[in-house]
Amino acid sequence: MSPRASSRSPRGATLLLVVLLVTVLLGLVAGVMAYASSERTRAVTSSRAGQRQGCAESGLQLARGYFGRNYAQWNTFLSTPGAYDPIGSPTNPAPANPRTAAGRAAIKTVNPALFADLDGDGKDDVYLYIRDNEDEFKPLAPEWNRDNDQQVVVGAICISETMIPRLGSSNQLDPSALAVEGILQYNGGGHAYTAQTAGGTGSGNLNR
Repeated sequence: MSPRASSRSPRGATLLLVVLLVTVLLGLVAGVMAYASSERTRAVTSSRAGQRQGCAESGLQLARGYFGRNYAQWNTFLSTPGAYDPIGSPTNPAPANPRTAAGRAAIKTVNPALFADLDGDGKDDVYLYIRDNEDEFKPLAPEWNRDNDQQVVVGAICISETMIPRLGSSNQLDPSALAVEGILQYNGGGHAYTAQTAGGTGSGNLNR
């Protein structure tokens, strides 16, 4: 073997080793970046899940205050369930969806006070609603459009696009809806409130 040929052999082996090391390093870097990205996504999702819960609970407090101050209009509200009650039922077959532009427009035509901006960005974050509790005694059928015991269910749905989680790497908004509600009771000289939470998933229209 000539001296020139023997000198090329170590160089080739060294070059191959360098290529292998670079490949391994690139793989490690890619793995670290993917892990960091997934951790960031999980952290953001977790943070926004907490924000959505806070959004709905803040809305519930607003609903408590608004409907408590407007006790005299409870039956008016209850008789217009398409705007005031997001829960579909035989007596409310097509409630407006507060999570769509068309639904919000329909509700605001009836009462724009049912929406609130919580973070000051000029966009609706929460929808406030009211519905009757089952306050008729058997054999009477439930009368959902009229209050008979000075108690109603009030609640809120977080509809914010900035306070709700997104779905993994797709970054799409989580389509599930979070509703929080409680019993509001009028006692003649004011109103009392009993907390009760409920979560709902779907398009924003819940079902009774």
